[in-house]
Amino acid sequence: MASLAEHNAARNDDDLTQRFIAAAEQLGVSNNAQMWVDQNRGAIVAVRTGEGEEDTISDAHAYAVATYNPPPRPGVNPAAVTDNQIKIAIQAVKDSENQ
Repeated sequence: MASLAEHNAARNDDDLTQRFIAAAEQLGVSNNAQMWVDQNRGAIVAVRTGEGEEDTISDAHAYAVATYNPPPRPGVNPAAVTDNQIKIAIQAVKDSENQ
């Protein structure tokens, strides 16, 4: 599990935020996807995106930060935080709102 500092770093990564907005738009957040992402970034980076205990966007981002060797920046790097992970996280947060 990511530390609080790692969680904050992922939540506040501007590059990741732009990818979150794009994923939210693709997954049907139709009423101001940017505002929805801003309100849910903490949940998005914390939700489990796989089967392992450390399968969150925060964990993937922390690993990318630890191994960062330019380019690309961790939040931009689709090999570090995959588009699929982002879409799983966005969908999970959307689904939790509808319960």
